[in-house]
Amino acid sequence: MIADHLKEYYEKTSHRFWDPRLGMTGRDLVLYPLLNGVSGRLLEYGCGSGSLLLGLAMEERFSECVGIDISERALTMVEQAWSDLKISDKKKLKLMTPQNDQLPDIADKSVDVVISVATIEHVINPYVVLDELHRIATDKAVLICCVPNYAYLKHRIQLMLGIQPRTGTDDPVENWREAGWDGMHLHTFTKSSFSTLLKDCGWMPQYWTGWGSRFGWLGLGRLRQHFPGLLSGELVTACLKNDGIKKT
Repeated sequence: MIADHLKEYYEKTSHRFWDPRLGMTGRDLVLYPLLNGVSGRLLEYGCGSGSLLLGLAMEERFSECVGIDISERALTMVEQAWSDLKISDKKKLKLMTPQNDQLPDIADKSVDVVISVATIEHVINPYVVLDELHRIATDKAVLICCVPNYAYLKHRIQLMLGIQPRTGTDDPVENWREAGWDGMHLHTFTKSSFSTLLKDCGWMPQYWTGWGSRFGWLGLGRLRQHFPGLLSGELVTACLKNDGIKKT
């Protein structure tokens, strides 16, 4: 099955993750302010290294933090890091793998905050995942989501020159047999297409931003935030649940 091959790949490459005990880093620092004012039960779908998940789990405003990842090795490393942090409430963190991209052990309307960072582009069917996140979300839940932006200006120029854009890896195409085709990105998105996908699954984008550290000395950081659809390699959005627009 395709899912088995994906799991095998992510188990094999789990070493790529950084140490979450060092704290939030990179895109974590962009997503974190979007969580101002939210609390309750939190779930991160595709928690990876766990740097964002563990940082949030140490905050009292979140009663429980659930980490989901296809790689059991990655989850083992997250669990070990949580243990090493000597947090008094060990039971606050729960880790599990999805079953065919679904979460049968998570009850309907039981999660207040949903996060999915650099994950939707890796799953077999984005509709299945976003529908599932919609199912488990409370009526007033918030979704923070991040995907690569295929309409990034750099990628547009490369396409005009006949060059394959790299959205998921820094390795050249010649190395993709081992690195995975574009870092195992199965889907591409633009701001418009991702917005359409989210709305189709019952999520209404409220805010868009971008992030990136390259050429920061040119002031691109602020421009990426204001014009993410053109100037950011990744699209970050904060959404509210909206049953009224969900297609069935």
